[in-house]
Amino acid sequence: MKAYFKKHTFNFILPAGTSRGVLLTKNSWFLSIINEGNATIGTGECSVIEGLSPDFTNEFKYEKKLTELIEKLSDLALADFFIPSSLNSFSKVGIDFLQQLQDFPSIKFGLECALLDANYRGDGIIFDNSFSRGESSIPINGLVWMGTKEFMLAQIEQKLLAGFTTIKLKIGAIDFESELNLIKGIRKMYSSETIVIRVDANGAFDGSSVYGALTALNKLDVHSIEQPVAPQNIALLRDLALEQIIPIALDETLIYFQNEMEKVHVLEEITPQFLVLKPSLHGGITGTAEWIKMAEERNIAWWMTSALEGSIGLSAIAQFTGNYPINLAQGLGTGGIFSNNLPSDLVVDKGMLFLCK
Repeated sequence: MKAYFKKHTFNFILPAGTSRGVLLTKNSWFLSIINEGNATIGTGECSVIEGLSPDFTNEFKYEKKLTELIEKLSDLALADFFIPSSLNSFSKVGIDFLQQLQDFPSIKFGLECALLDANYRGDGIIFDNSFSRGESSIPINGLVWMGTKEFMLAQIEQKLLAGFTTIKLKIGAIDFESELNLIKGIRKMYSSETIVIRVDANGAFDGSSVYGALTALNKLDVHSIEQPVAPQNIALLRDLALEQIIPIALDETLIYFQNEMEKVHVLEEITPQFLVLKPSLHGGITGTAEWIKMAEERNIAWWMTSALEGSIGLSAIAQFTGNYPINLAQGLGTGGIFSNNLPSDLVVDKGMLFLCK
């Protein structure tokens, strides 16, 4: 089996404020596999966020790992990865091979998508479900980036005008009182039955500030808070989840747990209300499916979101999401935040995501 990769640097249309600073660019590597049986090419996106992705320290080491992967793939055939007569069920050989990439979730995700694409039609369809067939849509939230009060307010107004009924605010960039005032402004116009508000703190609070912050957010009918405190602060996250001032969603914390026993332990230790799942960070498609199975067995709800992928990665995540019954708004989109995104087959209309082939 032949494979190759190519780096692509995405440029943000507007500076993207995160808890790790302001992003102007973001790198992905497109991993392509050639099915020599019919010359079909399958492509997956290996998306990284510097300072967050556990498998990225620098470009040299990352590309060295990709090169090593390509050399290993040359000894295998595409058919080795799949159960005979199956388009998307990995064989034991395939699962064992993917397991070797457990510590490289973004590369694992890119490889899984490339394999699935090549084994199907090579046209970007990797799962056959009602979403990928264009028969159903996925509700998504409108994301409001960190920034000045004026910048965040402009984004909020834009999302509401576009018909989103769930919005997610990144908080922690300006003073918390100003952020609360933004949410109060929304609540004066829209009740929680009309607009669902989620917030993502990216670990912005500590033990001395988090209880007051959650109490204030509770008064404004905030749906949930992602990662209110540092991801490694398991004891405090457990206490917050137990008290349920507002529901707790785990995101970055999940990055540190990759094998099955570790996943079971963290879910039963913290007992969060929600998981926020990013395949590029949380074990690729197979690893994320494992998180979903374990969460549902424990009555923990979840939603899927992206790690700033471009159109190829976003389409794959959306199709993967389409394998499940969806009740909550997902953190997906079309990659419209980039000025040089590749053409997308995803379309957003009134807060719903569609695949249009």
